[in-house]
Amino acid sequence: MRLVVCLVVAGAACSGGGPQPTVTAPPAAAPIDTTGLARIRFARGTTSGILNDSLPAGETRSYVLGALQGQVMLAHAIAWNDPADRHPAGEATVRVFRGVDGAELRSSAGDGEQWSGRLPSSGDFVVRVTAGAAPVSYTLAVQIPRRVVVDQENPTTSFSGLAPSRGPIDYIIKGEPGNRLEVALEADSAASSLHIYGLDTGVQLARLSDRRRRFFGTVPTTQDYVVSVVPGAEQVRYDLLITLR
Repeated sequence: MRLVVCLVVAGAACSGGGPQPTVTAPPAAAPIDTTGLARIRFARGTTSGILNDSLPAGETRSYVLGALQGQVMLAHAIAWNDPADRHPAGEATVRVFRGVDGAELRSSAGDGEQWSGRLPSSGDFVVRVTAGAAPVSYTLAVQIPRRVVVDQENPTTSFSGLAPSRGPIDYIIKGEPGNRLEVALEADSAASSLHIYGLDTGVQLARLSDRRRRFFGTVPTTQDYVVSVVPGAEQVRYDLLITLR
């Protein structure tokens, strides 16, 4: 089985609210020694960084990246079945810590495969991935999602692109109660799907497990929403249409 872990950092210049993660400092909080940890870097001219790795069952590995106060960070672990493996895809847990004092940043989405929050300070942050009951191979992808402006004057926007890996490609839109959101995905991989959720509350409009390529529904609360294209394979071409009325 293969596992894709997607970590997203949104620029502080993005407008709108964002989840404010709770900072939980352990009783004996101390700076995290990041010596020897793989550092996630962005190649020049790109908006993402990708690392391939694997973990034995139940083991944890840490990665480090630098980010700025106020940036939105999304961390998402997506399990994939290896074609040669008949067993179901495994699970993983993602946790995020502040490097300077070891404080854990709690996600509004709760514990599990998804982490989201607006970073409370600038500096290094440590992302820890823990494998479930089975060994996993995975890709750790770091992305900067694109903010999409859709409103009454411009209710529809579309994007076309090539997904270089299985790492999700994320867009952020601002929604208000009563808005009708429609999202349609076309991709040359049948396994590609949508994941749509609220950034503040973690409310799931289109769950990852639903594997949907179409969504139509009403926005429940005022907040930023993440519209995520989840490629079913590497080098997938996709077309995404977003309408908000």
